[in-house]
Amino acid sequence: MYNQTLGSGAVKVAYVGVRRAEQPSRQADTEFRDGAALAVNTLGSDVVKLTMLETTEKPEAIEAAAKTLAREQVSLIITTARGAEFEAIQRGLGGLQVPMIAFQTNEASLPEGVYPFMSSPADSLIEGASFAMAEGARHAVILASSAAEKLQAERIAQQIKAFGGKVEPIVEVAGGALPARALASWGKADMVVLMPGIKTPGEILKKADAAKPPLPGRRIVASAVLTPQDLNEPKLTGSIVCRYDQNVQARIGSRYMSSYGMPASTYAGYGFDAMAMAIGLAGRYGELAFAPERIMSPDGFSGSLGVFRLEGDRKVRRNCDIFKVAKGSYVFFQKAPPTL
Repeated sequence: MYNQTLGSGAVKVAYVGVRRAEQPSRQADTEFRDGAALAVNTLGSDVVKLTMLETTEKPEAIEAAAKTLAREQVSLIITTARGAEFEAIQRGLGGLQVPMIAFQTNEASLPEGVYPFMSSPADSLIEGASFAMAEGARHAVILASSAAEKLQAERIAQQIKAFGGKVEPIVEVAGGALPARALASWGKADMVVLMPGIKTPGEILKKADAAKPPLPGRRIVASAVLTPQDLNEPKLTGSIVCRYDQNVQARIGSRYMSSYGMPASTYAGYGFDAMAMAIGLAGRYGELAFAPERIMSPDGFSGSLGVFRLEGDRKVRRNCDIFKVAKGSYVFFQKAPPTL
């Protein structure tokens, strides 16, 4: 179990890693932690004092770690905790109100005072749909693979409506084809949003377009989980894809490589950005840095994964570079805007 302190600044911040049984989660935790450490060592060792603790998944161990942090009077916790583990942390804090930055997505159900920090495929599709609307699309149909995925699709539909667009009832695709009742809306839509669970989307588009010709200039919004076969599918050529992972190497890659001997991952980028945000706020506001109005600054923050903002409903929104599908790959099309 790691237990170390970095930096000597006046503002106390904690990183709490929960050691999981499965190796992928443990590796992700290592990269989150290393990214956070890199931010302290390169940006703010004189601004913050970062206590880094690792604990097992046992509630009593997590609570004990939080008690240690309460005694140290930390002002912010960055953590890999999830689910009921946040309650264990809050019990350990014993009434001390400490905001938490969690490496969770907007789909997670989080307690008050806990902010998600990771962008999901659904978030990518929201930003892709926003770009499609900037190109002129106004009327969307969303294809989902299951009832569970329809719940995520509802959030995308809400955002498209908030951007001023129309959305047809979400279509659950079964058996590789649209249900007949969905074809009535197919010809109205100038944007098709493909949820990540949709398999062989090119075949689905072919069948639907044969039954109901699409509007001229229709936009396809897809996620970055397309298969090589999908990328070579003519029906998907020109599809809009929002990617959050494109600037990590350019922004922190050389420093991360020299410190840890490996390329910086997206996880490392999230760790770096969470800590860089904390350092920026602490350097400007000191002990008052992590009040909700500071954390949820409407101006947002700039990090290795682009510009991001923590919003009033405790959601994270992050800008991304836009790619389009062409010649069997994702081809860079437009750099992420500098503001949200």
